[in-house]
Amino acid sequence: MKREIEDLLIPFHPDTVRHDPHDLLQSDVTSFTVDGMNDASHVLLGCPQDHGVRRNHGRPGAAGAPSAIRDIFYRLKPPMDREAINLTDIGDIIVDGGLEDIHVRLQSVVASIVKAGKTAIVLGGGNDISIADGAALAEVFGKIAAVNIDAHLDIRKNSCRHSGTPYRILLDGDLIEPCNLFEVGIQPWANSAEYIQDAMDLGIQVRTLIEMRERSDSWDTLISSLPALPLLVGFDMDSVRSADAPGVSAPSPIGFNAEEILAFVDRIRQHPKAMVFEISEVNPELDRDGCTARLAALAIYVFLYGLK
Repeated sequence: MKREIEDLLIPFHPDTVRHDPHDLLQSDVTSFTVDGMNDASHVLLGCPQDHGVRRNHGRPGAAGAPSAIRDIFYRLKPPMDREAINLTDIGDIIVDGGLEDIHVRLQSVVASIVKAGKTAIVLGGGNDISIADGAALAEVFGKIAAVNIDAHLDIRKNSCRHSGTPYRILLDGDLIEPCNLFEVGIQPWANSAEYIQDAMDLGIQVRTLIEMRERSDSWDTLISSLPALPLLVGFDMDSVRSADAPGVSAPSPIGFNAEEILAFVDRIRQHPKAMVFEISEVNPELDRDGCTARLAALAIYVFLYGLK
């Protein structure tokens, strides 16, 4: 596995300093080598590019997200009870060439991770990473399911891939069946009526933001309805209200709040088939006091350890 992916990656090493020997940091309990995958339960990697956002006429800046998220994450304090969790950070996908080339590399690495029985945590970059992550799961397992926590459906029809096309590409490529795609937190004013109708006609499982807010058990109902298939969990940060996540390409004054998102992550981490967890559309150039990157870092933390 090491030989298969090492040439596709740039290693990452945290810049953290511990001033108190009793003050353990997340960087102290994480491996930062590809060799560490052998003993890992979870493998983290970054895809530091925003080509897809630019193609979609969004505001660039998401290329800096993996670095900004890691900077906060590796300063968090791991819990006492972490025996079952062993994290390895294998670095960033090489982002030379075009978006299609990057996706080929990302798919290859993610496929190697899940084939080895590890859970992948992928940091975008734009939401186009779902193309490669979904294709990797389908390559290894065949039939898959996906939960897209997002304000947008991301089923746009376009001659070239971008941050608005990932699930259209997965659907058109027969990599996922519409009934196994769950679009959660959709804001109707952020999606054209044609694409909303298209999603309904295809049989995609759409849960709007308002619908998720109407019932206190909506998250539990969602998770209980997921099929027992290898699962891609996509968390697009623009699903969160701008008060809690200002640093995104497409901010909105309404959306999920930070507590709702972390509670969802705590639930979905326990799904036995959650094999890829991705975070996309964090834009450090537009962030305020690192607020959005911090929420992303906390989401990784909760996905690993849960809410204690």
